[in-house]
Amino acid sequence: MSMSILIGLLNLIIEGDFKAYYNNLKNNKFFILLLLFFLFHAIALFWSDNLDYGFNDLRRKLSLIAVPIIVLSKPISLSKSYRMILFCFISTLVITSIINAVSYFYFPNHFSFNEIREMSRFNSHIRYGIMIAFGIPILLEMNTSKKGFYLIIPLIVWLLFYTYISQVLTGLISIITILFAYVLFRLIAERKIKSLWFLILTCSVGIGFLISSLFSEPDHNSSGKADFIGMKSEWDKKSNMSFEGLDNKDQNLKYTLSRFLESKGLKKNGGGVQSLNNKEIKAIENGMANVAEMKIGFWGRVEGLKYQIHHTNDPNGHSLLQRIEAWKSGLEIFRDHPIVGVGTGDVDDAFTKKYNENNSKLLPVNQIRAHNTYLTTLLTFGVLGLILFLAILFLYVKAQLQYGQILGFVFMVLMMVTFLFEDTLETQTGITLFSFFAALYSIQIPSKKND
Repeated sequence: MSMSILIGLLNLIIEGDFKAYYNNLKNNKFFILLLLFFLFHAIALFWSDNLDYGFNDLRRKLSLIAVPIIVLSKPISLSKSYRMILFCFISTLVITSIINAVSYFYFPNHFSFNEIREMSRFNSHIRYGIMIAFGIPILLEMNTSKKGFYLIIPLIVWLLFYTYISQVLTGLISIITILFAYVLFRLIAERKIKSLWFLILTCSVGIGFLISSLFSEPDHNSSGKADFIGMKSEWDKKSNMSFEGLDNKDQNLKYTLSRFLESKGLKKNGGGVQSLNNKEIKAIENGMANVAEMKIGFWGRVEGLKYQIHHTNDPNGHSLLQRIEAWKSGLEIFRDHPIVGVGTGDVDDAFTKKYNENNSKLLPVNQIRAHNTYLTTLLTFGVLGLILFLAILFLYVKAQLQYGQILGFVFMVLMMVTFLFEDTLETQTGITLFSFFAALYSIQIPSKKND
């Protein structure tokens, strides 16, 4: 990504039409707001103690400006150029997703996968899940004929199938968000206010049902007190991992084994362990405490989340519990610095300090940052920084409605939803994804009349 950005900037320098570049950038409101947001990062260094971290973060955030400069200095003027961009993106998604699936299902021993989400070999499984989901509306955008529609159907089915087998809940949430955004765009454009309220109510009920399902008590029958001596004797015959040690999620392995046996309705003794097959032993070694987690698809992941919700004593190795710990710490950091935040350079140090103050059970390797873009912005820059960030997002959405660009609208709604549980703008991939497509749709996309 860094190399491609450098090549893009070098291309502009060689062409050298700097006056046209300046005029194009100056007249783009989105770029001006994004530049202001970047300047916030630079200004916030003045009340930061850790300047090394701050300058490194600023270097990473340069992509927020560099990518739009490449895209907007010389905006695309031909419809075929726009379609070529989409074609390249889709081609990459299809090729990499096939490589991922083949690697996981046909060469698992070669790549030593611990869980199915590690199937994403080229990128973070979360960012990749978002891109896979966004590939579906892009395919619909590329279609211009009935014949073309039949050609893209297999690709859409594949992307949906990949999302299902990958067990990346962010991918599923992204697909649901895209469907919601499509309907929302139509209702707003056609000013169907009653239908809009009905959509919001329906989504609220659906979210409530999902939360209720996650928080419902698991239907497991306790099989009594665990016979750890008998379990250890049989475990040592089946696995090289220490019974008294940790599994691959840094959980006490003997308790993972005990809970797994209980989820299968087996007795928690040597006989129960003896009945386990090699795949189940491997699953336990990888930290799966419920047999349902071995299922292909989302139900296994949902069962894993339900387990986390009802077993909160040790958050290590559990993505949801680690996020909850991070959100609590992030809100406390904001309450300590509500006006201007902790500054660009002190975010990481502030989290480390807060985890220590709270005597967090999280191991240092699991002491993550906010994993919520809004919360990260709030604790870094204070209320003013969050207001600016929200203004950028909502003004962008408003512009997409004015342009009648449904794909730009869908993309930004997708980003706004995933910002709730991801630090998208804290990674190179997330920044590049956001800044590229946001810049691309910040102007009106040329129609075929321009070709």
